[in-house]
Amino acid sequence: MRLWLSLRYHGLAVFRAATQKDLDLAQHLATAIDEHPDLEMLVPVELSAVCFRYTADETHADDELNRRNAAILKRVIQRGRVYLSNATLRGKFCLRACIVNQRTTETDVDSVISEVLAAAKDQ
Repeated sequence: MRLWLSLRYHGLAVFRAATQKDLDLAQHLATAIDEHPDLEMLVPVELSAVCFRYTADETHADDELNRRNAAILKRVIQRGRVYLSNATLRGKFCLRACIVNQRTTETDVDSVISEVLAAAKDQ
């Protein structure tokens, strides 16, 4: 009932635009990650979830990178400026940003990278 009322009141175009904005912001984040030498995209971005990891210590084994990224995630959450979750893809622990809030801005998305890099340096 709530969904139906929202659709009737706001119209389908509003929901489509909000969804497209989230998808565009996810692509923006993916592009920024691809351009940063210390970060690695783990899968193509098809929806609003962006899975990546910190790889500045490329000489280390995957197990060590997994531990390092888990520690980075914990530190990012402790810092409280952005919220990331995690996933494991093909045995690789990754940081997962999922853009789903209609109030998210490009500036918010840009801060994901700076927060991850700051958390990595704090260790």
